[in-house]
Amino acid sequence: MKNRIKKHINPLAEVTIKFTILAVIIGMAIMYADKKGFFNPDETNNHTLRKWDSFYELTSKQTTIDIMLFGNSHLYTGINPKNLSLALGVNAFIYASPGTSIADSYYCLKEAVKECKPKLVVMETFGMNDFNPYQLKGSHLSDQMKSFSARRDFETKICSTPCLFSVDNYFYAWSTTIRNHDYLFTNWKQLKKNRKIRSKTPKKENKLYLGRYVRFRSGIAQEVLKRYKKEGAPVKGNEYTYSKYTEMYVEKIVEFCNKEGIELIFLTLPMYEKHISDYHIWQTELAKVLNRYPNKWLNLQKMPECKDFGVFAFENTYRKNQHMTYNGSLLATYKLADFVNDSINVKLPERQKDIEWHKMFYGSEGYFENYTPSKNDKNNYQICHNQKLKNTILKSCIVLSNTNKKTKKIIAKLDKKTLKNIDFQNTKLRVLLKFHNNGKELVAPLDLLYDRFHQPKNECLYSSRIKPVDVKGIVDGAIVRK
Repeated sequence: MKNRIKKHINPLAEVTIKFTILAVIIGMAIMYADKKGFFNPDETNNHTLRKWDSFYELTSKQTTIDIMLFGNSHLYTGINPKNLSLALGVNAFIYASPGTSIADSYYCLKEAVKECKPKLVVMETFGMNDFNPYQLKGSHLSDQMKSFSARRDFETKICSTPCLFSVDNYFYAWSTTIRNHDYLFTNWKQLKKNRKIRSKTPKKENKLYLGRYVRFRSGIAQEVLKRYKKEGAPVKGNEYTYSKYTEMYVEKIVEFCNKEGIELIFLTLPMYEKHISDYHIWQTELAKVLNRYPNKWLNLQKMPECKDFGVFAFENTYRKNQHMTYNGSLLATYKLADFVNDSINVKLPERQKDIEWHKMFYGSEGYFENYTPSKNDKNNYQICHNQKLKNTILKSCIVLSNTNKKTKKIIAKLDKKTLKNIDFQNTKLRVLLKFHNNGKELVAPLDLLYDRFHQPKNECLYSSRIKPVDVKGIVDGAIVRK
């Protein structure tokens, strides 16, 4: 009987059936390994995955993102989303991945808007250059795959696959098992680690995370400044070009935002003013793409805006790709906030009136620079309100306790409307501070320095750190020249 059945089976069909069964088994094994993450790379510092996980966690709690920002590493090191949120009274989130292009930003935008519709989209321009998604190689291809893998929406990923990768990279983009199969021979340590990770309950984001990735704390050192002086700019502005893909995806982004009723602006974050020669040529070329549309463009690289960003604001490197420091990002963030307030016709939700919004941000970076502590906060408190000093009015003064209890920080807030024709950079606020120490009430002078990095819309700030004494109030004070 078996021999009769075999005689009726075409040899080609038999091979096809066996091959199909084998392919199904291999495919199922790969899907299982992908699902379990056996071949995942080390995700310890994968902030791209972290931000998408955080975004989906926030939206699952019915949190609406009001301002979405897209770009690459220039964006997530150059804008501080918590300070931007607090300055504008909104929820701002950064969707950015290192080394990616405007094409990736477009598909990230489409996926994010599926979850919630923002009032405003900010598109950073550094990824708008001469690129071809079908010719990506090396680190550029790896960066694109990292961003692609971190996204979750199946439909958007399917649609974006043929637009972000060449045909021979499709399977590598979708499967970490195929992409990292060499771990079987080269990285058993990671395979063992992945088995342990998958056996545990996945960690949830404990703190509010909005896409910022802090990398650089100090600015350009003297050794690098000498190179600028000796060798000139490492980036040549006259070499800047853009591709047809740049034009196409900028147009797609503009059309998508128009269709969805979302306000769109373009943002150029700066590099050190001596980092790029002939920047006016770069700017002119980029303008050929952006000026086709009515959307506003905040260009912080051009003069005189770039002059505000000194050596403190930039990564200590002479390489072509230079990022911003933490302080530089704060300065850029408040400039963006001012631009949104003054130049963009969009009605933001004013979430600062919402108690739950304050609870979400309370105590996070930038909160106390923009708002006062609650009355129930025993560690951080306000010591005066609308107090008249010799030549100004102290709108508010707050005391913040450091978590290590070794120091306290005093932040004095002055109303900008009452201060005219003052060069704040060359001033300080000298106050007589009343405090208790070792059971005694004392008064001592204290100089608070102007805070150039935090710039709320209606206030200017002066701050200083002091020993952890029991501060009671301000006796008097005045703005004085340094």
